[in-house]
This record gives sequence, C-alpha cells and structure tokens, in this order.
Amino acid sequence: MTRQPRAELAKAVLHEARKLVADHGLAALTARTLAQAVGCSVGTLYNLYPNLDTVRLHLNAELLDRLQVVMAAADAAVPADAAVETRLLALANAYLSFARSNLNLFQTLIDNRPPVLTEPLPDWLLERIVRLRRGVEAAVAPLVPDAGAERLERAATTIWAAVNGLVEGIVSGNLAPVSSADPELLMSELVEMLAAGLRARG
Repeated sequence: MTRQPRAELAKAVLHEARKLVADHGLAALTARTLAQAVGCSVGTLYNLYPNLDTVRLHLNAELLDRLQVVMAAADAAVPADAAVETRLLALANAYLSFARSNLNLFQTLIDNRPPVLTEPLPDWLLERIVRLRRGVEAAVAPLVPDAGAERLERAATTIWAAVNGLVEGIVSGNLAPVSSADPELLMSELVEMLAAGLRARG
C-alpha cells in the first residue's frame, strides 16, 4: 500500500475525527477507533498528534473558523444604521443556530475542562477566540462610546458568556425543566437586558 504524505494523513485524521464526534459525540473519539477509521496504526496516529486532546483542539479551531464565517455573515446582513440590540440579537441567534446545527461538535467546543491542565491553550487557538470576541466588541462599542480597550473587552466577554450560557442550556435540554418559554424569546430578552445594562452604565 502506498504511504500517504504526512500532511495528507494528518488531514485525514482530522476529517475522520470530525465525523466521529459529529455523529457520536466526543466519547466516540478513541485512539483505536480513530486509527481504524483512518486506516493507520495507533502508533502512526500518535506520531501525527501527541494525544487525542491535541486532535480535539484542532477540531475546535476548525469549528471556530466556521463559526467566524457564520457570525460575520450575520453581522453583514444587519443594516448599518440598525439598533445595537438588533445587531447583537442577530449575532446571538446565529450562534444559537450554529450550535443546533453542529450539536456534538459544539458541545466539544464548550467543554470547559482544559485538555492539558499543565499547558496553556496554543496561540493558534487563542487567536481564533480573540477574533470572535472582537466581533462582539465592535457590536457593543456604541453602548460604551467612551470605553477603553479593557472596558470594551470586559463588556464583550460578559455578553458572550451570558449568550453562551443560554445557548448551552437550550441545546443541551437542561433549560427545558426550568422554563417552557420559547428559546428565541428568552434570547431576545437576554440581549435586551444586557444592552440596557451597558447603555445605563455607559
């Protein structure tokens, strides 16, 4: 059998890992299952990626790239003179729709247990996270016109965390026992409250 180039094989590993997680969840991502799906040995797999946590980080990076495209499209579809609440709600609903459409991969992304506790997240992943946060910063900036970079970062992070928490509750089903309200209505009220709070504080 012809040996695949290393870069090609590494891409194949991520492709099969993405399929496994998307179809069956993170628990399905084992070294043996992944190696079988790719058609290589476990040893070859670990020559490409030092551990499955690294594979997961690469999957998260891919998902963040896709999310960035979705969020940018949602932002571009909002008229330039629209209210801040309208823009934020469009971004929040795009995020919710993305999570629903990529449920297992999204749950892998928001799993906030660090893969390797003794190592920081790699720069190439942090850059993607910061890029998404800056999109939120641009959306909330009119609410805090005199804010410095640090204040704007905190405002965007707070909004992102709140929206992410609601999205996680919706897609996991954990919110259903708490409220029978329409998820989109809950999202709208959350965005309105957050925007009102920021506007009041200035």
